[in-house]
Amino acid sequence: MKDFQKRYLLKISYVGTNYSGWQIQSNASSIQGSIMHCLKFLLNNEISLIVGAGRTDAGVHAINFFAHFDYLHELDCDHLSYKLNRFLSPDISIHYVRPISNNFHARFSAISRRYEYWISNFKDPFLYKRSYFLYNNIDFQKINDGAKIFIGTHNFSNFSKTKCSNNICIVHSTSWIQKKEVLVFSITANRFLHNMVRSIVGSLIYLGLNKITLTDLESYLNNENNCKFTYSVPACGLHLVNVKYPKKYSIEDN
Repeated sequence: MKDFQKRYLLKISYVGTNYSGWQIQSNASSIQGSIMHCLKFLLNNEISLIVGAGRTDAGVHAINFFAHFDYLHELDCDHLSYKLNRFLSPDISIHYVRPISNNFHARFSAISRRYEYWISNFKDPFLYKRSYFLYNNIDFQKINDGAKIFIGTHNFSNFSKTKCSNNICIVHSTSWIQKKEVLVFSITANRFLHNMVRSIVGSLIYLGLNKITLTDLESYLNNENNCKFTYSVPACGLHLVNVKYPKKYSIEDN
């Protein structure tokens, strides 16, 4: 980035059902591509690539997602936010656009990320694109106990679909909460591997349905059987809830 360029922060929410994920794809609609298209139109193609806090997969949603871009000139941020929301489809919302320090990076400045996975035990037409409908009764105590073993620093290679040079993640917290007919799994970590949350939730569902034991789950986590856990839940129930940044950036919802 050149010194005279200014950096701007966007806070975004989106329903990912109709998109291939955050990252631009050559042959499919993406969140990044949709916002880039609007920004280029509104700012005469004079912006850098938008950099997001992460790369959510196809069908995954975000409640609080952050991204940045660089632009040569001073912007009327409120007006730009208004224009973006007018041009973007209803399933993408821009909460705000604001200036931010040039040393801020939406991805690499992040301290932690929090995801939720929603499971519905009632066929709710208002939630079917936002949750996984599971008609089986799950042992709530078992999945709570199972969730705790993931806290700490672990090698999560058995809970990822892709090979990665660094499989170590630090999980700060996990929990299950029952909200009426929706069972919500929450997990916060410094970083996540591809498909990691969905595989963890899948393993906990297997535990709650007595398809595996807690010992089996620990074996997968400790890489004792050299075998990946293959069942992962659908993308529709996964939500990126928040991204935490250092206080010096004064980003709300942290």
